[in-house]
Amino acid sequence: MIQGELSETMHQRHSEHLKRKIAANASRLLDAVRQSPVRPKGLDHFIDVLDNVYVSDDVRSHLGGKEETPAVIGLYCMMVPEELIYAAGFIPLRLCGGSYDAFLVGGDYAPRDACPVVKASLGSSLRGVPSVYGLCDVVIVPTTCDAKRKAAEELSRFSEVWVLEMPHVKDSEASREGWRCQLYGLAKELNNLGKRKGSKTKINRSNLKKAMELIGAASYQARRLFSLRKLSPPALSGMEASIALSAYGFDRADIWTREMKSLNDELENRQGERVSRCLQRRPRLLLAGSPSIFPNWKVPLIADEMGADIVVDESCVGDRLLYDVAGLSEKTLDSMIEALAARYLAPCVCPVFTPNDDRLYRLIELAGEFAIDGVIYHVLKGCIPYDFELYRVERIFRERKVPVLRIETDYTLEDVEPLRTRIEAFIEMLAGKEKK
Repeated sequence: MIQGELSETMHQRHSEHLKRKIAANASRLLDAVRQSPVRPKGLDHFIDVLDNVYVSDDVRSHLGGKEETPAVIGLYCMMVPEELIYAAGFIPLRLCGGSYDAFLVGGDYAPRDACPVVKASLGSSLRGVPSVYGLCDVVIVPTTCDAKRKAAEELSRFSEVWVLEMPHVKDSEASREGWRCQLYGLAKELNNLGKRKGSKTKINRSNLKKAMELIGAASYQARRLFSLRKLSPPALSGMEASIALSAYGFDRADIWTREMKSLNDELENRQGERVSRCLQRRPRLLLAGSPSIFPNWKVPLIADEMGADIVVDESCVGDRLLYDVAGLSEKTLDSMIEALAARYLAPCVCPVFTPNDDRLYRLIELAGEFAIDGVIYHVLKGCIPYDFELYRVERIFRERKVPVLRIETDYTLEDVEPLRTRIEAFIEMLAGKEKK
């Protein structure tokens, strides 16, 4: 066997090994939710979507089948306007990595202290596992932070990469104008990609209007879910809500919206029938900071096991995902693109923006709306923007006498028990305050 064939064989073996490891970890999490006796039946579709992606490795089965599936665009941030992608006739899928095993592989292609999300994304791209990473015709990487900016270069070894240049000052007219230009450029690239793929669909007034209505409908159902989590006790657990929201990243928006409507209807009926998932009030937590991307759910999973409810996750994979809707007063193509530019920039509270008082206001608002007892501030090692804001977040909650627990971790498993001890003590302290 020649050297090239040997290398290819080793690569394939490593990929198969990685696939089995990712599937086993994801299956363990999904099975735990499946086996819950109080699981809402409407959650099954979202469990199946994540199962298709991470366990059976067959994402096409819920996108329409091999022949019917349009071209797929991979996204590395919620700042990419999905409306433009749908209007061009493509399907967006979210590729930010949450796998521990892929994180280990990606560690060979990123600095030691690089963000775990970037390492896991690089590892999955290198091995093509899960296969959704090899399914994408193009991946779009917004330059929200330095790690993603440099990761875009490395990802270009495996895929066609488009870099979306993000402004970091929202209140500047130059930034807003530059962002609008970026979206016009993205629309042009998507139309050119459609021509290359032989597609007759392009971004025009009619298609963009339909796409904006599509995402608006998804946002409406997501807001219904958020409202149901405000109840005491919440209508579903934090893990169940995370499964539903995570599935959005790998589902067609129309199917996800239909299934989310069904789940919301079921949850509302259960509330009317006084069917509760728990018999007594548990401490209510706000999860803030770096995103907990499936299947790296060790922090929310521990919190759930220790007897607390994460009723709101303010991260970009949680309640921030579909919170805002594009406002539209006119129906010209230019006005719709400008509405999208405003929708994705102005309300965004990602910590990469400076100044970012909007994020503090939003956290205070969430604390009141969801009647939280405490905050877990989750920082992924190497995630400087979120870590830098901890002091300001602690200050605003200290003024309101709301305890904050800072958790710094990555995707490794060695710190699970120390984390369990700290989170358990925090939750016991909150429960003790509740009794008093």
